[in-house]
Amino acid sequence: MTRTAAILRELSAFGQLRFGALRLLGATLQILATWALVHALTPEEAGIYFRGFVIALGLSTLLRGKYEIYMAQHILGRDAASISMSTGALLAQLARRTLLRAALLCAALLVVTADLDIQAPQLQTVLQTYLPFVLALPGVSLSSLLGEALRAANRTLGVVVATYAVNLSILLAVAFAPADASLAFYSWSFFLGSLVAAAVAVVLARRVFPTTPEEAAQPASPEQLQSVDSLELIGLARGAQLWGPLCILSIWATPLQMAEYAVAARTAMIVDFFLPALNLTELNLTGEDSMSATWPTLTSESRLARQLAAALFYSCAMVAPLLILAPATLALYGSPYGSSLTIYVLLLGVQWVNGAGRPAVRFAVMQWDARRIGLVIGSGAIAGVLACSLGVAVYGAMAAAGGSLIGALILNAGAILMAFWGRPRLGSGYS
Repeated sequence: MTRTAAILRELSAFGQLRFGALRLLGATLQILATWALVHALTPEEAGIYFRGFVIALGLSTLLRGKYEIYMAQHILGRDAASISMSTGALLAQLARRTLLRAALLCAALLVVTADLDIQAPQLQTVLQTYLPFVLALPGVSLSSLLGEALRAANRTLGVVVATYAVNLSILLAVAFAPADASLAFYSWSFFLGSLVAAAVAVVLARRVFPTTPEEAAQPASPEQLQSVDSLELIGLARGAQLWGPLCILSIWATPLQMAEYAVAARTAMIVDFFLPALNLTELNLTGEDSMSATWPTLTSESRLARQLAAALFYSCAMVAPLLILAPATLALYGSPYGSSLTIYVLLLGVQWVNGAGRPAVRFAVMQWDARRIGLVIGSGAIAGVLACSLGVAVYGAMAAAGGSLIGALILNAGAILMAFWGRPRLGSGYS
């Protein structure tokens, strides 16, 4: 028994090292792709390119918001027993609906852009740049929906692996771009990467949430669809909280300000590559089966408090070195991105807040109080958008970063308050 336990510990340690290496590779690809892109494009071109990111990622968030929330509720165990179909079948149903919504919006945007191409020939170059980002909407929406389902199931490594495709496509585009490559050339690389990312996400989701073709073809019940539709406003508010400040920046800011924000944001995102794994490692060390498909059952305030303390510790441990290295990190990108220090620090603050509050957010989804959750998310969205709107004319990208931080603070603080004071005692009747 002792030898078997030792072997299992060695295998577990090897698995942690392997997973850590894959996450490190994902973070490295993220940094390299950003570095390669900003060196291949002028700051103004990079700003135009990253506006395309907002089109694809921001709109896809609004499209899939209610589906993500409903899927997270199901995976976290709130209503799994009351639904007759398997998790994989339900995810397939929601994925098809997400694809349909994305395809319809994509078609509408293509009609608008075709009309603009005729009516305003001076916009032809910009429209050619944004066309691939519009076409990428279905792929981005599908990969993001499946990625969030994997994240809800604590299969966060799958989310990291799915991001390889887009970053690799950017690196390959920069490496093989002809000397006279247009901005549209790099946009099409994003489109191809989004297709590969969607395919990878489908493969990973099928492994984690297996289902048969017959189950996947089973239609959702009217009651399920009604439950999904009831989350529309909360899903839209969540999308506004995440992307509202950046959308405002993309409309009103100069391309240079857009590029500065995007470089700082993509660099700060490396925190998200590692924090989930670090939190899960701590839970495994305390004997909690955090790698199961459902979050460990919370039966007391002390258990949630321990998870929050661990999340806070790892968030600080991850973000503090990045803050110290911030000037040197931004210097890697060259001028003018080295002057984005304040923006980068604010966005690192967003990552720190989201990491520290993650257990409370998951608990709020699991226990689900629609009125309180809607109030918290709506307040965060309004405050973040308002802060950005008031400051973007003067502070530019800094206002968007500040608005994002305000929204994240309200969301995570609200989740913590709901967990400890907004509901009946955690140990009284919750299993």
